[in-house]
Amino acid sequence: MERTWNYNIHSHTSRCQHAYGSDEEYAEHCHNAGFSVMGFSDHIFLPGIHQKGMRGDYSLLDEYVESVSSLKKKYEGKMEIHVGFEAEWYGDYFHSYYYNLLKSKKIEYLILGQHAFMLNGFPTFYASLADHEMALNMYTNDLIAGMRSGLFTYVCHPDLYVAWHHEWTKQGEEAAWKIAKEAKALNIPLEVNMAPSRWKGVKGDDVDGLYYPYAPFWEIVSEVGCDVVVGVDAHDPSNYEDSDYAWVMRFIEKHHLKLVKNITFPTIK
Repeated sequence: MERTWNYNIHSHTSRCQHAYGSDEEYAEHCHNAGFSVMGFSDHIFLPGIHQKGMRGDYSLLDEYVESVSSLKKKYEGKMEIHVGFEAEWYGDYFHSYYYNLLKSKKIEYLILGQHAFMLNGFPTFYASLADHEMALNMYTNDLIAGMRSGLFTYVCHPDLYVAWHHEWTKQGEEAAWKIAKEAKALNIPLEVNMAPSRWKGVKGDDVDGLYYPYAPFWEIVSEVGCDVVVGVDAHDPSNYEDSDYAWVMRFIEKHHLKLVKNITFPTIK
């Protein structure tokens, strides 16, 4: 089944310390895979935060932007390249930093990947909390607040909570409805994330065999009528070749999802 979209703006770099390969290798493999639009969106570097194994230090910001800018020039006429970040929403923490990065055009976009909340001034994973119901309530509220900020292009893996909430409870279903309705009201796309399809080695027609993208979540997204994007979530340049695009197309078709053909970045005022 032929891939029907030509963008991927969810791609990491080795700076986050859990991805591999050079920036140029990511661009080369993305181009070779037939994409016409690429975005680098490493986990955002945060002033004063040192989070080994999760994100690069703030000191890497200028080098990151310069590296991607050089690739933009190199691939001009062959592939659009953009520079952004995947970022959590931490309320008042870093709001001005995010806004100023976008307003100054130092970066072009943010995508909302809600993994953690701020506890005593440090990012803390929802999955680390023993009370999964409390964690899910916090996740849902934080994700919705991030969407309402107007700073994000789309929401990464909005069903990530299924990986640590474990069971599809009534609360999990209610969270899906809240997230989907807010995304629809704000016209913010939700991302079908391809990373677990590589981890789990899903093949053939097993389109619902993952903890995310999680089919019951996306049935609700379909019913609400949200826009949907696909994110390769590349952590290795080879992910552009070893991702099963036919698989994700079957998932999208089976669940009647409204796939966005082009990415647009919000205007920051």
